[in-house]
Amino acid sequence: MTRVVIVRHETEDPALFGAAAALVAAREGGQVFWPEARFDYSCHPDAAQHVAADGALVPSGLIWVERLGLPAARPLDALRTWDGLAVVPAHNAFLKNAEVLAGLYADAVEERKVRIEGNSFVDAEGQIVGWRDDHGRVRLEMPEPAEPSGLTFAIAGPARQFFETCPAPLAALADAIECEAPGSAVRYLDPRQFLPVDFDGVDGVLLPGGSEMSAVAGQVAMAQAARKVGLPIIGLCLGMQSMSTAVARELSGWENADMAEAAPASARHSFVRIESGEYRLGQRETRPVEGSRLARILGSETGIACNHRYRLAPELHAGLETRGVRVCALGGSPEQNIADAIEAVDGFYMGMQGHPELSSRPDRPHPLIRAFVAETRNFARTRRA
Repeated sequence: MTRVVIVRHETEDPALFGAAAALVAAREGGQVFWPEARFDYSCHPDAAQHVAADGALVPSGLIWVERLGLPAARPLDALRTWDGLAVVPAHNAFLKNAEVLAGLYADAVEERKVRIEGNSFVDAEGQIVGWRDDHGRVRLEMPEPAEPSGLTFAIAGPARQFFETCPAPLAALADAIECEAPGSAVRYLDPRQFLPVDFDGVDGVLLPGGSEMSAVAGQVAMAQAARKVGLPIIGLCLGMQSMSTAVARELSGWENADMAEAAPASARHSFVRIESGEYRLGQRETRPVEGSRLARILGSETGIACNHRYRLAPELHAGLETRGVRVCALGGSPEQNIADAIEAVDGFYMGMQGHPELSSRPDRPHPLIRAFVAETRNFARTRRA
């Protein structure tokens, strides 16, 4: 028998879309079903960047469902064949069609109201149903604070980008910090305003993905600055593209190269449309190059969520290697050999074309992001010795 609970949470932050419903479902053993959403992409360009198992792009806040140990959220239409507890998030700011919930109310569903007070999710009776920690992670229990480690990680983007819109990159970094360097600080650096002096006191840098091309110039500058001083740096999707572009500009004739998506009029493009016109969206298998550092880090965890139409220009595979950076994983068909990851011969300069952050969990960080944090910790110790 189907039991439906509608969880009303009047948030205007896409990063919390479905979060309160996920907490209720996790506590009561339910499945989350989400109604079709609408977002103001001029304010929140990455509000729907979570990659579903079927290859769809869905609201970024639905990452909390899986991070709380539940099966992935399903579209509301799938409720018709469900038998059990169904939990439906209701956010007036994002509801595309209010009539779909009106139809549910006709079946005498339950309703819960949840609000945020400080860092707590609180129901109408004043009971705490969940927490939001200092890194924006939605949790069933609040962890004990760790002693300061003295390390500082920088993430490219203003804090609101991760707390209000697209939470997965910061959450994944926090997962790895919790396991490898608890008590580390996170500094938010907007790439649109970046200066090399902003890295003073920074021990490691994460460049996230995203659809906002105005961040590209600053991300490339961040990669160049980190590479110049040997600062550990990791790039996710657009971040990997920025890191590759930074190295490409060290090559003769490529000094002004840019990504075709960010600068279509550029004379040379470091990233070009995949020749077949394919949109790589959904879970894919990457092929780490034998003997690469990435192969050792990933082990058997070679599945990666993808969301991209562009690839590293094939002629740059060999070009980057002359600058001490190699393609260390390949995707697509063997004939395509799309660059799925890069790594430097020396230091920690690594990036993946996919989205490893989407598979990170508090007790199981993605191995690449965990390796980045561990390397940063070791780098900082050596530098300060």
